Amino acid sequence: MEIKPFILLVSIFYLLHSSSSIRSSSSSNSPDAPDDASSTPTSPDGSSSTPASPDAGSSMPDAPDETSTNPASPDADESSPESPYASVDKTPIAPAEGPSATFSFPSKGSKSSPELEKICQTTKLPIECVKYVSLFLNNSVKIEPITVAMTGIRAATEMTKQAIETATKFMDEPGASASLKEAMSTCLENYQSIPDDNDLAIQALDKRNPKEASFKLSSSLTSMDTCFDGISQMRITSPMRDMESELERLLRINLELVSDMEKS
Repeated sequence: MEIKPFILLVSIFYLLHSSSSIRSSSSSNSPDAPDDASSTPTSPDGSSSTPASPDAGSSMPDAPDETSTNPASPDADESSPESPYASVDKTPIAPAEGPSATFSFPSKGSKSSPELEKICQTTKLPIECVKYVSLFLNNSVKIEPITVAMTGIRAATEMTKQAIETATKFMDEPGASASLKEAMSTCLENYQSIPDDNDLAIQALDKRNPKEASFKLSSSLTSMDTCFDGISQMRITSPMRDMESELERLLRINLELVSDMEKS
């Protein structure tokens, strides 16, 4: 009768021990329930310390500052030097020292006619066309596009010869400046090629080849453009400015007359 209480106590102890072992095993095998007391590090003074989050750590590299690393836009640098090729000569053009030289035209010429005016209307300078051609046109010549064009070319040749004489005079003057001499030399060199080109243009028209004539007249006009460029580079006012303008206009008229024949 005294053994039964002892057995009962042993059984209760055994059951309590088994229950405790099961709970301990279950706690150690569960990943979702860590032991806060064992996993939290403590500081030397006994208080617990929580690891800092990644955002607060100093070991994380800072994001680059885009405002300091991006190269500056080309438009932002307004102090960059200008290209030397864009430089413009701002030297003042020397004023004219007197009136311009002019052409000496024949005192007699043919009167204007409706036929001549009609042909000259095909150009961009009809008034000048009538003026120059009528001065060198004979009354016996039949007015038609080819004769008007050939008369204008011959007139341009006569005007070019006067321009050559005048340019030589200005270039050889003792008091002429170096800039004037250089400009007149450039014009003189280009004037001298115009009569030959004009003669070849007339020969082409005789052969009814307006295309070849247009090519030669274009060369004459290019010679005038080169003369103007030389004067501009020397920054002077040409003493032949009126003669140069009239000759350039007549050369342009002749080219338009022949180009119109090429279309027909």
